[in-house]
Amino acid sequence: MTVADDLAWADAFPGQGPTLGEIFCLTFIRGVDGPEALRRLGGLPDTTATRTWSDIGDLHNFDDGYPEVASVLPLGTWTVVFEPNGFNGSHLTPVVSRGTEAVSVLRHDYASPTFAYAVDGELITHFDPTFPAYRHGADPDRLLSRMHDVGFTTTEDDEDADNFTGDTGRSLRLIEQLTGVLPTFEALTGPLTSAHIEPWFTEAPKQPAGRPGHDGPVDAATEVRRLTNLHGLTDTPGLADALAAVERGEPVTVTPDSPLGRHVRIWLTESRRASWSLNDHGGRHRMTEPERRRAFDLGWLVRALGAALQPEPTPAG
Repeated sequence: MTVADDLAWADAFPGQGPTLGEIFCLTFIRGVDGPEALRRLGGLPDTTATRTWSDIGDLHNFDDGYPEVASVLPLGTWTVVFEPNGFNGSHLTPVVSRGTEAVSVLRHDYASPTFAYAVDGELITHFDPTFPAYRHGADPDRLLSRMHDVGFTTTEDDEDADNFTGDTGRSLRLIEQLTGVLPTFEALTGPLTSAHIEPWFTEAPKQPAGRPGHDGPVDAATEVRRLTNLHGLTDTPGLADALAAVERGEPVTVTPDSPLGRHVRIWLTESRRASWSLNDHGGRHRMTEPERRRAFDLGWLVRALGAALQPEPTPAG
């Protein structure tokens, strides 16, 4: 069997043979074990369990809160994080690479597929595998010869180039050149250690606070106080202390198992449930419109809180 045959599942559609579907992400992290790999993506330790690919799919429902779930597969000195219908690894590649290196491929047939390679927190090379002529990062051409070796055409004006056919498999062949390992379809879909993940708990930079209908960012701490007052959440355990510490210039870390962290998880779940249930025939009518509006506000609250607790950038010079 050829390498291309080994990776046919990466680009296959239903009815074409084994397939992981039209959206999935594989992130390879060197020198860390499974629990650490999950932690770096915001894994929630109390949700850790052995699950198959189909088990994870079964969790995508109203009652379970449509969680984002990732599994881990050890491969030699590398650990592969598999996100069915997920994409966090492609955005968090620099974060998960701190102290080591990481490489990620995202298949996303409805948006932009992604290849990302990072070393010790720095994004080295990033590109859309269907448009590999357009690369960015600290060293966008570092992988160029290897890209050519696996069949990427990186010349912008090559009219005969076809980077759309087999782009995920081609990306995985590039990853194999970097890591020396590749997962099999059978290994990815079998029982693996997995956990719900909440990227809010990672070390990634947080988005600026915002407000629906308001142009531009808003003051994060002010927005936290507005929304907690609006929804009767001012006495949330740990919240006042966290905001006060930030005002004193002290660093604040919110862990998933802390009192404030557990409330953040509840708010994130409600916001996600409100959003996903709109496209779920069985869940759409299980929230009233006031409940849904409140849940969306909780999502904005978590975003504002993340921005408020984020350390200020260190001035250059």
